[in-house]
Amino acid sequence: MAARFRLPRGTQSAEERIAGVPVVRFSSGGCDRGTVLAFHGGAYMLGTAHVLSIPVAKDGGPDVVSVGYRLSPEHPYPAAQDDAMAVYRALLETVGAARVAVMGDSAGGGLALTLLQAAAAEGLAMPRALVAVHPWADLSLSGASSTANAGRDVLVRSELEQAADWYARERDLQDPSVSPLFGSFERFPRTYIAVGTRDLLLDDSRRVASRMRDQGVDVRLDVFPGAPHGFNAVPLAQGRQCNARARGFIEAGLLPR
Repeated sequence: MAARFRLPRGTQSAEERIAGVPVVRFSSGGCDRGTVLAFHGGAYMLGTAHVLSIPVAKDGGPDVVSVGYRLSPEHPYPAAQDDAMAVYRALLETVGAARVAVMGDSAGGGLALTLLQAAAAEGLAMPRALVAVHPWADLSLSGASSTANAGRDVLVRSELEQAADWYARERDLQDPSVSPLFGSFERFPRTYIAVGTRDLLLDDSRRVASRMRDQGVDVRLDVFPGAPHGFNAVPLAQGRQCNARARGFIEAGLLPR
C-alpha cells in the first residue's frame, strides 16, 4: 500500500521528530491555517506514517503531522498512546489548541479517541475538530457487525482478535484505555465519523456516535451503503466523497483560507 501511495500534486513530505517521536509532515504551503495530527490504521501492528488516506494537506490545506507511533507486538499498550500524547502535547505548546485538529482511520481512529479521552481527563485543551473514519473503538469485538459482516468485509475477525491480544496483552479488552467506546466523551470537540455498512467495525462507529450524542458532543455520523473497511483509501466514488467531507469538516474548524 505504501509503495502505491502518491503525494497529491503540490504537496511535499518530510520526516521529522516531535517530542522524540518520528513523524512525517505533509505540506502544500498552508501551515498558517493550522496543523492536523494524524494517526494511520493497521490494527496497531501494521501501517506507516508515510501514507495518508485523507489528503487534507493538498491545495494549500493545513499541514498534516502523521505520527509513526510504535507498533505491537514488539510495543504493546501504552507505547502508541504515549507517542500520541507526546506529539499532541508538543503541538499544544507550539501551534495551540485553536489551530489543531485530530484525525485517524481504523486503529488510528481508535488511537485518536483514546488520546482525546486521556487529554480530557488531564484537563488539557481540546483540538478544534476530530475526524475518525471507521475507528476501531472496541477491541473486544462485542458489536453485532463484527460477526454479521464476516465474509462481506476485507477484515477478518480472527486476525483482529490476534491483533487485539498483541496490543492489549493482559489488559481487559473493554478497558477504555484500549477500547475508547467504553470511556467518556465529555469535552470532545466537533466530530465527524464515517463507516461503511459492510465493515466489521460498523457498530463501533454507530455506538461511539450514540454515546457522544448522549454526552452532548456535536457529532456527525456518515454511513456509506455497501462500503467495506478502508473504502476511503481506494479510488471509489464513496471514498472520494468521504474524504472530501472529512477534509471540509476539518477546514471548517481551522483558520479560513
